[in-house]
Amino acid sequence: MSVNEMLLSGTTDALQGGIALTIRTEKQLAENVRERRATPAFSASSVHGEDLTKILQAGLEAPSSYNMQPWRFIVVRDPEQRRRLRVAAMNQEQVEQAPVVIVACGDTGGWREDLEEVLRIGRDHGFNEESRIERKRKNVSEDLGSHPNIAMWVTKQTMIAATTMMWMAEALGYDTGPMEGFYEDQVREVLGIPEHVRVIFLLAVGHLQGADGKHPGRLPASRTLFAEQYGQPFNV
Repeated sequence: MSVNEMLLSGTTDALQGGIALTIRTEKQLAENVRERRATPAFSASSVHGEDLTKILQAGLEAPSSYNMQPWRFIVVRDPEQRRRLRVAAMNQEQVEQAPVVIVACGDTGGWREDLEEVLRIGRDHGFNEESRIERKRKNVSEDLGSHPNIAMWVTKQTMIAATTMMWMAEALGYDTGPMEGFYEDQVREVLGIPEHVRVIFLLAVGHLQGADGKHPGRLPASRTLFAEQYGQPFNV
C-alpha cells in the first residue's frame, strides 16, 4: 500500500526512506457524529495549511438557497487579533487558545451584488437555458428583495456552511468549539465588518488540551421526533 493510500485508509505508522511517518486518516461522518464534543480548552498545536484549506473549501461547497452563498468567513490566526476577538467574545478563552478561529458572517445585501455573477457561473456549468436563468433572476429579486427577515435568511444559509466546516475539521482529526456568545458590535469593530453583514457564529479549530468533555446526553426521540405531523410518534 502506498503512503497516499494509507493516508486515505487509516492512522498508522509507516516507513518511507527509513523515516518514520505518522499517517492520519479522515474520520467517517458517523464516527464524528457519535464522538464529537465541544472543546473546553485548546493546546497550542497548529492547524496545517492544507487542512485549513480543506476545512474552508468544505464550507464554501455547502448548499444554499438559490445558490446565492451569502456567507462571508473571516479566518483569524494572528495571536494579537485573537486576543482582541476574545474580549469581544465575552472573554471565552478558547478564542485566544485555538490557533484558528473562523468567524462566520452573513451578508444581508450580498445577493444584489452577486446575483449576476451566480447566473454567469451557472452558465459556465451548463445551466444556460435562458428561460430558467430569467426565472431565477426574477425569483431571487422578488423573494429576497421583499424578504420579511433577510437577516434570518442569511443566518440559516451561513449556519449550513459553518457547520460543514466544523464536520470537515473533525474529520481531519481536529477539535472544534462553536460559539454564539459574543458582542456583535464589538466583533464587527475588531474585524472591520460592515453594518449590513451579520456576525453569526465563531468556530475555534485546533487540538484538545486536557480531557474531553463528557457527553451531556440527549432528550428522548419521543420528545423531539415526530411522524407526518407535530406530536405524532415516529416509528421505523
